[in-house]
Amino acid sequence: MGRIIHWVLGCMLIAGYPLDAASLDHYLPIPDRAQGWQFDVEPTRYTEENLFEYINGEAELYHDYGFVEMITAAYVRGEEYSFTYSVDIYHMGSPLNSFGIYSSYRHPGANLMDLGAEATVSELNLRFYKGPFFVQINAGSLAPELHALMIETARWIAEQMPASTRPMELGFLPAADQIESSLKYITRGFLGQSVFPAGLTALYDAGSDTLQAFVVLTKTAAEAERAFQVYGSHLRTRGKELAAAPGEVEADIPHQGRVLAVRHLHWIVGCIGHQERRSADTLIGHLLTALGE
Repeated sequence: MGRIIHWVLGCMLIAGYPLDAASLDHYLPIPDRAQGWQFDVEPTRYTEENLFEYINGEAELYHDYGFVEMITAAYVRGEEYSFTYSVDIYHMGSPLNSFGIYSSYRHPGANLMDLGAEATVSELNLRFYKGPFFVQINAGSLAPELHALMIETARWIAEQMPASTRPMELGFLPAADQIESSLKYITRGFLGQSVFPAGLTALYDAGSDTLQAFVVLTKTAAEAERAFQVYGSHLRTRGKELAAAPGEVEADIPHQGRVLAVRHLHWIVGCIGHQERRSADTLIGHLLTALGE
């Protein structure tokens, strides 16, 4: 392990390493040639105009989350072409956007690590976000030494990045009873509604039920009212409308279950999949408390 740590910590000591923290180059390790490492693919930068050349069909997803630019490089040790890995560093414009793209890959049951703001790791892959940055590292084999190196490299990259706080919007969905790794930030087409600008959603353990909570991130009361009316009409068209108080709409939707939506200040909050209205009311109450008055 010492040789791995030496390689990572020694990256900054190579002459010519760029020190401009505003540049993504600042976070890209330089291979330690004394240990046999070299670039398998030289550092390459991508922007909004040509990201599709690197990730093809996935580029649209990154653009939806405010993609600014990214840099990538691949590393290989000597001629051991199974002992290689790649590093992709994305600037997503804001911490919420970087969480959003990170959360699109993360699912309940993922193996989490305390790295950056949060990380997921598997045998061949590590992803984390910190501040406006999203980082993905892919290993070329299952070699334990390579897996350890992937983790040490990720730690080094995260340590170079400025300190960052958790996006405040993530607190809109309370942590109590929230199913781990189910929280997501979704931009275009949230809940299948083009009228919704973006939103947060998470799963909750409600005893015999698993409920999905959501908050639509409309910015003004007028925008929320317009979106609420459109969404209410959508629910009534798709399913059977149930009795609800003013400012609420509830419907039983085939293959989805019961949906309750409430307009609150300049947000829309809701619950999906409840068997009893009582469960939905309890969860909605927690959401309104988190949002405040």
